[in-house]
Amino acid sequence: MRIGVMGGTFDPIHLGHLRAAEEIYWAFELDRIIFVPAARPPHKEEEIEASALHRYEMVSLATVYTPYFSVSPIELSRPGRSYSVETLREFRKLYGEESTIYFIMGVDAFHGIATWKEAKELLSLAQVIVTARPGWRLDEVERSMIPELQQLLGVPRFKYVKISEITSEIARKRYEPGLVLLVEVVSLDISSSEIRQLVKEGRSIRYLVTDTVAAYMGKNRLYQPGRKLADPLR
Repeated sequence: MRIGVMGGTFDPIHLGHLRAAEEIYWAFELDRIIFVPAARPPHKEEEIEASALHRYEMVSLATVYTPYFSVSPIELSRPGRSYSVETLREFRKLYGEESTIYFIMGVDAFHGIATWKEAKELLSLAQVIVTARPGWRLDEVERSMIPELQQLLGVPRFKYVKISEITSEIARKRYEPGLVLLVEVVSLDISSSEIRQLVKEGRSIRYLVTDTVAAYMGKNRLYQPGRKLADPLR
């Protein structure tokens, strides 16, 4: 089994997330991509506006028509803060050591990975794929890491590759612990924070999120002025 795991707050999920997942799925010949909404992310908890349940529902609606996309409630079901290393451990147990797991994250998130819980082990549990984001340069990731951070992460190796250059041989190469793949995908200039701001201003978000997500946001009045929901999972 070849599985992609895409974690995030998804507050809300948008077409940039979906397009990156789509390109990674086909380029790396995966069997599926599992979206994992973070219930209580330690680094962004105060920034989140929609509850974990609302964010889970939006991801479910955004992926419902794509058979190779699914959404996991694993971090909603687990008590305490949401740590990616614990999620990957659970997926390892669930799918077995013979499975190849790709952990997909944006370059902005990777720049803070040294502060994540047991980051060195995280890099050993999955093949990490770092995707491009507007305003961030993938080819500067390795140069930006000071020696102390390199040591903290177990001195990872980096490989820069464009999505169009990934052959079947590259895609199915044996899993290499500690290797970070820097993958250039079509980078849609969309951010969840900008979408939330547009909603607050009463402006259109069409073509930034799926119609199903837009309808859900409207029905539940998410991100509207003065509307910050308490998370029932806390």
